[in-house]
Amino acid sequence: MQLEHRIIHLDLKGAPWKVPYLEKVLLRAKAWGATGVLFEWEDTFPYTDELVTLGSITGCGGDGMYTMDEVQHMMQFCKENGLEVVQLVQTIGHLEFVLKHPAFTHLRELPESATSLCPSKPQSLALVCSMLDQVLDAQPNANYLHIGADEVWHTGVCPDCKKRMEGSVHGVASLYLEHIQKLALFLKMKRPNLTILMWDDMLRSMSLDALEFYKLGELVQPVLWDYNVSQHFHIRPRLMEIYRVLFPKVWAASAFKGASGDTKAIAPVSRYVSNHVAWMNEVQMYPDIKFAGIILTGWSRYDHFKTLCELLPVSLPSLASCLRTVTKVDDRPMESLVSDWLPAPEWPGAALARGARRAAALALRSHHFVIEQTNEDLDLHPTNSNDSLKNTDNTTELLKELYAVKDEVTNLLSEITGKRSTEEWVQFNIMPSIKMLTEIENRSLNISLPTTEDSNQL
Repeated sequence: MQLEHRIIHLDLKGAPWKVPYLEKVLLRAKAWGATGVLFEWEDTFPYTDELVTLGSITGCGGDGMYTMDEVQHMMQFCKENGLEVVQLVQTIGHLEFVLKHPAFTHLRELPESATSLCPSKPQSLALVCSMLDQVLDAQPNANYLHIGADEVWHTGVCPDCKKRMEGSVHGVASLYLEHIQKLALFLKMKRPNLTILMWDDMLRSMSLDALEFYKLGELVQPVLWDYNVSQHFHIRPRLMEIYRVLFPKVWAASAFKGASGDTKAIAPVSRYVSNHVAWMNEVQMYPDIKFAGIILTGWSRYDHFKTLCELLPVSLPSLASCLRTVTKVDDRPMESLVSDWLPAPEWPGAALARGARRAAALALRSHHFVIEQTNEDLDLHPTNSNDSLKNTDNTTELLKELYAVKDEVTNLLSEITGKRSTEEWVQFNIMPSIKMLTEIENRSLNISLPTTEDSNQL
């Protein structure tokens, strides 16, 4: 069974990719079975007017992407190549990129946290509607729009929200659902035929009565996400029954990268293929639920303030394997779908991927080396100069390899992403090893050089 829509998610809040590179990725994804792309812009969108400080025009993200011409070029490129474009704008949770700015901190649900928007302040709705307006203006013929709405960590905390909750039979759920309802009605008024998608996690604990009261089934299509491997994959049957009753269509959301740890550098392909196998099994279990499609998510950061996880070029073998999984129509075993490598002509950024893998391997070697040296050198004495010099030679050789891969990866990253993301990846994934080994080298050199007292004794 194949799902009609197979949308790849490009999370551009981490290492946004230059347009020529994105074009190559999109063409490969189409060849592997993708039917569309979900652009999550965050601070890479060229917001204007009262929102100009949030986006790329003022260089907010630090990578210099994207201009409106680039955004519209990508839209046209996708259209010409038969790829459906869905834009994603967060509208209540994960709004760190907005609520970190002094002009908008007063709209936080919790004053000390930039994650969640307060739905009780009138300016909040005006803010997100303005964001949605600008994003939709960039795509006049949009069929879909994704309003995010996941992981709203703080709800019903501020005094205004507490007061509103007291007057609603649906309690804290009413704050969230009323906000979503207002957004959806705003969008439907602007674009009557627009299909509105939203992540489903905040709906899972809500009653069918509450969801029906706010007419969610008439306004949105939920995107059910679960990124677990097969043995840990589980969606409650009761939840599926509620969604079957309420929503004419639902979507699945898997992961091809960015779901195995927020500091991972390499995408474990078999782990992600397992997640897609689980999803295809889940879809077949519910023939009476209409799955419109699947979104293959590729997270670059767990949130705006977190560090980068797996880079897109490194993760393309995973994307190819996962797309093969959701498009296969035969009974091939999962193992035959897993490939950690792609032929070079089919792998945009293959050189960078190889460099990143070498960097990860050297970082692991450095870590083990530092542990060994720490244990061996605890009682090191100046008379052990031969051992010390030998350790220094080993350290120097490892440092030489690290500096070489640092220069290589820096150059390759600079070709396809911006300055901030290049520096961030190198600083987090390579420089800690260089720093540790440099300290060991300096310590070894100091130990191996005889002191004045030692020289006199000789």
